[in-house]
Amino acid sequence: MTLAHFILLQFQQPGFEVLWPVAVLLFDPATGKIHVKGRADYSGIADPDDAIVLAETVKQLEVEAAREDGAATLDLLESSLSNSVRITERTAVRVADFEAALDHLSKALLS
Repeated sequence: MTLAHFILLQFQQPGFEVLWPVAVLLFDPATGKIHVKGRADYSGIADPDDAIVLAETVKQLEVEAAREDGAATLDLLESSLSNSVRITERTAVRVADFEAALDHLSKALLS
């Protein structure tokens, strides 16, 4: 089992108090890789314009996660997100299979 960090990207629609989960991130400090899985559909949590922005944000995060240093990407996210899009604190978890863990977490949290 590998020690990893679980992070949740969240969205708060202006004028509402609910924080909606947008994407699940698993960071592997041993390899520096971030595994990302976003919602299949954002229309249920955001107006059409925000849904487009959220989808593009997650898509860009997936691209950056594939080519950038994961620690630097997380540091940037933690220091630069807005009031509407937030990231949770890193939570230490043990992971045997990152893709299986990502699928499990996304089904539980993004449905």
